[in-house]
Amino acid sequence: MKRYLLGASAAVIAVVGALFVLWPRSVEAQPHLAESGQLRFVLTPASTKSGVNSFDLRITDRAGNPAQGAEVVVEPAMPQMGHAIAPITAGPSEPGHYQVGNVELFMAGQWEITVSLEAERVVIPLLLT
Repeated sequence: MKRYLLGASAAVIAVVGALFVLWPRSVEAQPHLAESGQLRFVLTPASTKSGVNSFDLRITDRAGNPAQGAEVVVEPAMPQMGHAIAPITAGPSEPGHYQVGNVELFMAGQWEITVSLEAERVVIPLLLT
């Protein structure tokens, strides 16, 4: 009976340990940098979890000056799954700084966030859990 309890206890501890190690965790949102011919784009998501998200976007020229342009458009897509979200116009908060809110990234996995400012365009990969 003692061997059975000892074996069962060891099995429970092993399962709990495996769950602790393998359980998916949220990754802290980090800035993602992409550069086009003339501009530098830094996209920072509010979260790395799937669901409703928002982005902070800073766009500068190569010298670090705020980019000038009429309209910034953000296009989230998940090409591996055939998903795309309608283009979203980013709202400017100050020169070179834009906000995009209420973006429904409904599935975990690799997303591609295309950001355009006039003729300059970049694709920024974003992995969601």
